[in-house]
Amino acid sequence: MWVKGVIAVSFGLAALLPLAGEALAGPPRLERDRCVFRAPRGDRLECYTLVLPENREKPQGPEVRLKVAILKAKRAVDPDPLFYLAGGPGDAPLMASSAGADPLSEGDWWNDTANIRKRRDVVIISQRGAAGSQPSLDCFDSRASELARARRRSVTENQERDILIRCRAEFDRKKIDVSMYSTPNLADDVADLARLLKLSKINLYGISYGTRWGLEVMRRHPEIVRAVILDGVYPPQINGDQNEPEVVRSAFEQLAADCAGSAICKERNPNFSNNVKVLVEGAIAKPIQITLQLDDGPQVARIDGTHMMMVFMHMMRTGDAALIPEAVSAMTRGDFRVFKQFAEDFEDDEGGLLETNAQQFGGLFNTIECRETWAAIDLKARARAIEVGGIYGLDAKASKLPSICPVWNVSAAPPGERIPVSSDIPTLLLSGTFDWLTPPSWGKEAARHLSVSRHVVFRAQGHGVSSQDPCAARLRDEFLVNPDPRGVPPCRSNDPPDFAAAAERAKALP
Repeated sequence: MWVKGVIAVSFGLAALLPLAGEALAGPPRLERDRCVFRAPRGDRLECYTLVLPENREKPQGPEVRLKVAILKAKRAVDPDPLFYLAGGPGDAPLMASSAGADPLSEGDWWNDTANIRKRRDVVIISQRGAAGSQPSLDCFDSRASELARARRRSVTENQERDILIRCRAEFDRKKIDVSMYSTPNLADDVADLARLLKLSKINLYGISYGTRWGLEVMRRHPEIVRAVILDGVYPPQINGDQNEPEVVRSAFEQLAADCAGSAICKERNPNFSNNVKVLVEGAIAKPIQITLQLDDGPQVARIDGTHMMMVFMHMMRTGDAALIPEAVSAMTRGDFRVFKQFAEDFEDDEGGLLETNAQQFGGLFNTIECRETWAAIDLKARARAIEVGGIYGLDAKASKLPSICPVWNVSAAPPGERIPVSSDIPTLLLSGTFDWLTPPSWGKEAARHLSVSRHVVFRAQGHGVSSQDPCAARLRDEFLVNPDPRGVPPCRSNDPPDFAAAAERAKALP
């Protein structure tokens, strides 16, 4: 699917840090490249390398090299392609999560873009600083392997800090200016690519952090943008780390209300909210051990209260909130089958349950989040929110940014970057009710400043609804053809969670 999670990492810093000073950029240029991806029979693909100055004010200085892939239309009816802007920051849709895999097949790009490519090309541009770009700011090899997983799991808190300190110092030694790896610079990369492709207009499709990236393109380069789709909206005026406990609490309270309003859910899970509290607090006092069957073999996981909440929140994020009451009720009876299934999915996809500490070695993520988010945090208010939040503040409490940002040493973004983006470009905003990462209230806030926009909330879904709900994908595709926010949606978005189907899924587990 188009939404990619955090990729496992392994040791290999030296190989990832070419000397920035060895290559001088000059004017932006586009070089035709050999495609290392495979297009299915009947489909066409073009690949390029976008070469840009690391610092546009120093065009003869060091260069950055970004991967670009163009999924060609079946018949190019429309000249304005769709530019996909990945999330993260640091997601790398043109890099496979494991060596030897095809990222375009791994991400199911061909099926997901089939309707769009009936009329227009789809352009995927990598983020400067992310895996696959040069230089990469990743402190470890970003591709997964059994060896990488084993090494990652053995890293202690002190070792993590030492790795990050060495990594950051190596960037300075290589004369890599991390301040140039920012959302405004990513937005300018999109504009340079459009110009080099000789495009007068483009469409933008951003998911998660990609929505902030897209909004910055709208701010800085409105003349090139025809229409915009923002899925899981994260506007620049929102600080995602400030009030996470309250956002998480609201999502769980909404799920409890939906369950109470469903006859089958209420009957099968009459004490949902209290059971969540009892289970999580019990795991804080006495962690639970379960064996996870993972891609690299069985592993024993020690599930404490924070880990338990991480798995429940993962279920919300992936559009499986309806299964949480089933998982919780089963766990109170000692049945961990539903929980185990999603714990395995979470660990294979993102990691975080087996490490001795929650790690973040993605240098682009650290750079942007420390620069644009953590630098503007009200620390006392955040600490109070975590304390008041109880179990809903456990994930925020586990954040690594408080320890990473002092080590990473990047300057704060200027206040002007946090001003809301105002625009009259036609924009479709999509949110999921159970998306605690980018909750619907953020989409509503962004839409207030977009005069030609429509915000659609999918009641049963989580983060990245266009990959979870066929209705959302259809709405996305139709909006690209006719970007009129006043148009009638082709399907319903307000269907509640399907608790009956969730009960059947739980019963069918072996």
